[in-house]
Amino acid sequence: MHGMVWYLQLNLYPKGGIKVGDDSNLIQSILDGNVDSFNILVNKYERIVLRFIYNMIKDKEASEDITQEVFITIYNKLYLYDKNHKFLNWLLQISKNKCIDYIRKYKRVYESNIEDIPNIISKEMSPEQTAEFKETKENVEAYLNSLSEVDRQILIIRYSQNLSFNDLSQILEMTESNVKRRYYRSRQNFKTFISQKVKGCK
Repeated sequence: MHGMVWYLQLNLYPKGGIKVGDDSNLIQSILDGNVDSFNILVNKYERIVLRFIYNMIKDKEASEDITQEVFITIYNKLYLYDKNHKFLNWLLQISKNKCIDYIRKYKRVYESNIEDIPNIISKEMSPEQTAEFKETKENVEAYLNSLSEVDRQILIIRYSQNLSFNDLSQILEMTESNVKRRYYRSRQNFKTFISQKVKGCK
């Protein structure tokens, strides 16, 4: 399981995540009509939204288009944001809904191409470490591709942003108990998936 956590944290989102403590002031400034503040917000969250969407629909150009749609929606509906909740939760909830709209419209989700995933192998890695990383990358991608859309979202968001189950329930608009159940089931199934891979190599 540690291999999947390591891979998701390194590859799917910026290192160190993002700081959300000053979002409230930024949002109020946007509501007051400050366009520059909105540009700051876009710069702050654009990458995380783009990668989140890409990992849901597996299409680079469509992901860029949907990311733009997300921020247009944010700009037009920011007055609806409930400040009692985390802005990131609301942002990813909108991103998730845009992905669902796209998938329903085109009725397809592309299989991930391993070569599309950013290659972050360090030049300082030994040949053995490089080989292990590549194997981990392939195994995690294969497992994520085998999951349902919701289960894939749960794992990606959980590990990349270290969010609570309560946060996940808000983003995915599910009960917290359902999120937990699906999360722990996916974790256990990953162990089985890897175990079968190992047996198949013998």
